[in-house]
Amino acid sequence: MKSAIVGILILTAMLAATTATAEHRAGDFIARIGYGEVNPNDDSGWIRLDGSAVEGTRVYVDSGQSATLTGTWLFADHWGLGIVAALPFKHDLDVAGLPNPAGGPALGKVSLGDIEHLPPTVTLQWFPVCVESWVQPYVGIGVNYTTFFSEDISRTANNYFRDALGATRNASLNLDDSWGLAGELGIDIELGEGSQWLFNAAIWYLDIDTDATISFPTDAGRSRVKVDVDVDPWVYSVGIGYRF
Repeated sequence: MKSAIVGILILTAMLAATTATAEHRAGDFIARIGYGEVNPNDDSGWIRLDGSAVEGTRVYVDSGQSATLTGTWLFADHWGLGIVAALPFKHDLDVAGLPNPAGGPALGKVSLGDIEHLPPTVTLQWFPVCVESWVQPYVGIGVNYTTFFSEDISRTANNYFRDALGATRNASLNLDDSWGLAGELGIDIELGEGSQWLFNAAIWYLDIDTDATISFPTDAGRSRVKVDVDVDPWVYSVGIGYRF
């Protein structure tokens, strides 16, 4: 999907220079719906158990898919205010490098749990050809807010916390909400001369950094596992739109 969208953006941007029909104009509103994939460029710090770092540990965030909902209000020729929304994206979490309760080398990648998130984003968009073409490439820069919810710990992780760390009940997981910068590259293509219906393809990069906290009771009190996670995903979307 990623390579297909990149190819579409390059090809249609070239077409925009050779085609002419006045279309996107100040005052237009464009609503779009599409299929999106969040592909994290993830990284994390070492896990900290009750404040002590566990060297060599690492958290991974897998890809997620959902429907994307975007809109653009052109407040002037060539300039628009963009909004990015979506249905919740779900991601599996994995962890690697945990000490082996049976001794020997550290564990490889094992399931940690799963989360859902919503990444509403607002961008200032620039349409370089605007009223000069039925092919409308655009770029944007703005701000992303990501909220996490439905955070669940896997059975594998709960078993580990019980066997290795003395957990007496299942653990809970919480990820802090995130603010960050966002960038986008997209294109609208009329589905026929003068049509209000559009084909859309877009790519976003979102700066998403969060602190994850896992807690569980033990006979000695309550233990907490903390880790800083950089999600920083590329988001790819294809869909259709309508210009009002």
